[in-house]
Amino acid sequence: MLRRACCVAIIFLPAVILAVLPANAQGSGQSALQNYFVGRQVRLQIDMPGTQQGVDLRMERDDPMDWRAYSSRLKQFGPAIRSGDRSTITTIVVKKNLIEFQLDGGGFGTFWDDSSTTVTPYHVGKSSYEKQLEDDIRNTSDPQRKRDLQRELDRVRNRRQREQAADDRAAMIASQLKAQQVADKRTRGGSRFNLRWPGTIPPDQLTPDALMKLLVDYIDFGDSQAQKPIFQAAAQNLAPANTNAPASGASSSPITRLKRGMQIGDVSQLLGLGRQMSQSTSEEGLKTQIFEYLPEDYRVEVTYVDGVVVRYSISSR
Repeated sequence: MLRRACCVAIIFLPAVILAVLPANAQGSGQSALQNYFVGRQVRLQIDMPGTQQGVDLRMERDDPMDWRAYSSRLKQFGPAIRSGDRSTITTIVVKKNLIEFQLDGGGFGTFWDDSSTTVTPYHVGKSSYEKQLEDDIRNTSDPQRKRDLQRELDRVRNRRQREQAADDRAAMIASQLKAQQVADKRTRGGSRFNLRWPGTIPPDQLTPDALMKLLVDYIDFGDSQAQKPIFQAAAQNLAPANTNAPASGASSSPITRLKRGMQIGDVSQLLGLGRQMSQSTSEEGLKTQIFEYLPEDYRVEVTYVDGVVVRYSISSR
């Protein structure tokens, strides 16, 4: 019995070793790639979509890029990093058949990112008074009393419908605001390359030189021997460059107090009377207006939906 157990152990042990070796290789490969790349700045040679889905590269193909999927993601999410922009490598993740090459945070839309753009309106239900009126109308046979009860029911029902309409409209405006917030976050959330193999990753591809060769058509790594820059990804994600922002000397200017969600009257008090550039009404009845303001040496373009700021841009004149 002891001999049989020993034989089983001898047969089983190589299988365990073979299973553990790829995992160990991937772990050491990830550490080597992390140590070499994370914190470096590179220059992108293609636009990167603003989503955690990033760009898929199928390494078994002659042309790894799935251009149809790439174009679809750019159209759906817009670019987070544009061709020619500098970007910081924030992490490298190695899995069984996948290397995630993450830039400026890896892309918006991960598990903890709120990507919903819909705000559900509050449902205004019937009050107990309205229900009682309905019951009284059904149970009375007096024509005059029935008419009086019906007028009161109509008044109560109309008030409830007005409250519901107001809540529906507020929810539509809030959805517009949230959609703009999500779009802004996508432009700041970075992106990633997903290098995929049909089986396991070949061990010789888990080196910095090999990974740079695989990405050479999409990323300009510059001088690979240059000194690694100070890690700045977190600061870039929290305070991204804004080419439309006013200069630091304008920190006391009224335009620094402009924000989404403000009412059109509050903006007029802040920036003065603006010039309406366009106006339109959606099928849902929401009125969209675009105004131009010229405070000091700046031009401010503000988009309102039903008198609420949902978008604005600031530029120098």
